[in-house]
Amino acid sequence: MMKQNVELLAPAGNLACALAAFDAGADAVYAGLKRFNARERTENFSREDMSKLLGYAGRNGKKVYITFNTLIKENELCDAAEELAALELLRPDAVIVQDTGALRLIRDYFPGLTIHASTQMGLHNSAGIAFARDLGVKRVILERQTTLKEIQQMLAAAPGMELEMFIHGALCCCISGSCLLSSWLGGWSGNRGKCKQPCRRRYHSDEGNGFFLSSQDLCTLELIPQIMTSGVRSLKIEGRLRRADYVENVVSAYRLAMDSAQDPAQFKDALPKAKELLAKTCGRKWSLGFYTEQSRKDLIKFDALGASGQLCGKVISAGNGGFTVLPSRRLHVGDVIRVQPRSGDEGPAVTITKMSIHGKPVNRALKDEAVFIHSDKVVTKDSLVYKTGESVSDYTKRIAALAPRKLPLDLQITLNRKELNIRLPNGINWQKSLDLAEAGTHPLTPETLAREFASAGTETIGNGTVNAAVSDNPFLPASVLKSLRKEFNSFLSGNLTEEMIRTDNAARLERFYADYHAMQPAKAPAAITAAVPRGKRLDLPNGAVIAREIKDTPSPHEELILPFFIREKDLADVKKSLVDFVKHGGKCVRITSLHHFELLKPYPELKIKTCMPLPVCNSFAAAEVAAHGAQLLQAWLELGRTELQELAAKSPVPLEQYRFGRPVLLATHATIPAKGLLTDARGNAFRLHQENDLTLLTAEKTMSVPAVKNMAATFYDYRFAERSGKDPGLFNFECGLS
Repeated sequence: MMKQNVELLAPAGNLACALAAFDAGADAVYAGLKRFNARERTENFSREDMSKLLGYAGRNGKKVYITFNTLIKENELCDAAEELAALELLRPDAVIVQDTGALRLIRDYFPGLTIHASTQMGLHNSAGIAFARDLGVKRVILERQTTLKEIQQMLAAAPGMELEMFIHGALCCCISGSCLLSSWLGGWSGNRGKCKQPCRRRYHSDEGNGFFLSSQDLCTLELIPQIMTSGVRSLKIEGRLRRADYVENVVSAYRLAMDSAQDPAQFKDALPKAKELLAKTCGRKWSLGFYTEQSRKDLIKFDALGASGQLCGKVISAGNGGFTVLPSRRLHVGDVIRVQPRSGDEGPAVTITKMSIHGKPVNRALKDEAVFIHSDKVVTKDSLVYKTGESVSDYTKRIAALAPRKLPLDLQITLNRKELNIRLPNGINWQKSLDLAEAGTHPLTPETLAREFASAGTETIGNGTVNAAVSDNPFLPASVLKSLRKEFNSFLSGNLTEEMIRTDNAARLERFYADYHAMQPAKAPAAITAAVPRGKRLDLPNGAVIAREIKDTPSPHEELILPFFIREKDLADVKKSLVDFVKHGGKCVRITSLHHFELLKPYPELKIKTCMPLPVCNSFAAAEVAAHGAQLLQAWLELGRTELQELAAKSPVPLEQYRFGRPVLLATHATIPAKGLLTDARGNAFRLHQENDLTLLTAEKTMSVPAVKNMAATFYDYRFAERSGKDPGLFNFECGLS
């Protein structure tokens, strides 16, 4: 039976995890360097270790995708460009991107990198998939709050784009890329890899108290046969914060399920074995996530503590140098535990390196055998202890033996009956005169030509991108083609050096610097917009233009705000509303998601402005969004005063500042088992709002900040607020975005 071409993609927080994933049957791994990735809390890779991983993967027919999936501030653009230049020399199989500015950097200056759109981009319907193609994206990693039925509809409506979906691991409650909750509570942004997981806390409501925002984990083992035939290209396991033992067991389970999925009898036999492997992992209760309507409704178990892992005891005392645990299951030196306060706040992770019973060192402690765990972490009595990882195999020798990847050699090849021409980096050309006959039934294809020269290189150079073009229908026997490649290799050995490739890469980085320093900020007359729900009467600022959401049916002289999350089944209704708006003379539309550009293609006459939660954090993101038609851009809400000033000083498009309102901090399709007011143990207060099948969370405190110089426009948001009150919230305005 033919194996289906569906990739199993695993997380790798370090080299040991990557090797464990490949050993267990993963086709690819995704991993991050030290900066610009959405899992900054994990170990992550140095460039040297990443080169070793890429070399190992290339030699063994595996793939590596590097995460570059955070929002980038203006003062980080040059660092981001330098990092991307280094990544192009490492040459991963793709770079996973959230920020449209980073995407523009890659496409314009570092074309050797393939782009995958991160789930943090929030693409969740066929319009988004279609627009991703315009951005130069090869693969879209879907937002997780889509059903399996919707994914199948997307593939039918927007064919030709690779799609990737999550199949296992922890789930965020919020729609990807739009969560501001952690940032609101202290500047620790989930869009910057620094989330403090406030959704896992205990909250109080009129219905009682519980973990109202804490999702169960995702496990799709039972859906694998259906997923494998859906047309999705890659199945992704979440878990870059996890250790090698977790990765090995989860990958093994899904490899078993995927390999048996085409035969119902085989799959029935494999499923219990796969579940047994997953039972060894440490996580929350499993669910089908958002992939079925019923699971979406049952996803939040408010009476279950939001911590992950196997419950294995509680802290009965704590002091200097460690704490005493009464285990409910065996603990062993080498295990990783999380000590979880009863409040649900994030607790410290501890790798057990030393423990003792009655003062004597031990390697293990059994159930009900009080054990002192030596640690410098601060923990509190009565905290619960969860095991999140176990002692693992030692990969030290294998890692030490790994060789780095060769520098990438990019080739542009053209061939006709008279000549073979190969253009190399640094302006070098290799030409070979030919006298070929015209092909009959076996013409040479560009794919064959590229495949042959893909192996060209030297001891330290090779494995780059090969683009080939064939004209004039030449007949070229395989033996002659192989001989040409060998002759070309001989030329390379004497004429190509590593320095030439590095110089070519550095020249493109210098071009970025020149272009960036030449950028001039846009100027525009001052303007004021107020977002107002239908039926709310307010004393608006003088000269304010009213903006209304699509459900409030704005008048032609008002701005139309499009909903940021549009399910596949609702696209037709939104398109109809746009038709009606334009038909009645509407002139301006506010977009809140990238997929709106696709919806607005039939209306080039419309003025386009952006609005939260579409992120614009840097001047290259501004330039990219403007290239698709936006004329006024709302600066990203998480930015502080200084960061807004830096963006305004460089943005080639007029900017708008969000100055007043109760912004949506979290939005979810999960059914939240609470209503109205939520409060946490620290006195923070929030309010839940229901809009169709979305639940929105806003702070009770209203955000109200001063104007920033050089902002062309001001935005007042009255959708959930009417006045600022005595103690307005400043969000990150003074502290800045971490």
